Amino acid sequence: MAISISIPDHLAYGSDEARPTRIHGQDVGDAAYATVRNYPGGAAALAPRLGMSVNTLLHKTNPAVTTHILSVQEALTLQDFTGNHAILHAMAETLGYTCSRVSPDDSGGDPTEAIMRMEVAHADLLRALADGVLAGPQGVTSNHMRRAVHMAEEAIAHIGHALAMLRGRMRPAPKTEA
Repeated sequence: MAISISIPDHLAYGSDEARPTRIHGQDVGDAAYATVRNYPGGAAALAPRLGMSVNTLLHKTNPAVTTHILSVQEALTLQDFTGNHAILHAMAETLGYTCSRVSPDDSGGDPTEAIMRMEVAHADLLRALADGVLAGPQGVTSNHMRRAVHMAEEAIAHIGHALAMLRGRMRPAPKTEA
């Protein structure tokens, strides 16, 4: 006899992680538009925090309006208040990049510690990927995917920390006589 248990999203792994806030391929204007309109309370709740009127905010985030432009500082503040970083991701994608949250470097500059933490993060990523692959007939769930994405971002951060440690240990370039 098989048993099936359903766990609500708010109790499952990664429940404190934000759900994706934008559609892949969404442009910057559409991301700004959706950020304002999908926020609880919408423009009416956000405009005072940004120091502008509701109409101004609606115009600045409407891709069809060309007379009002959202400044870079306003876009940063908007993302900070909403916790929705779709504008950042849309900008990065437009320029051919991706973004991931930074993890603090807790290796203290110790090369062995930095390499060990990088390998642990790599093992955690492999475990998350294997759990998704081995999910069987049920298939990969959103929890599998969120966990794998989180572990991938952690692994990327630890690789960056290991590279920074190595870069910090480079000998200075020889000085040339002019």
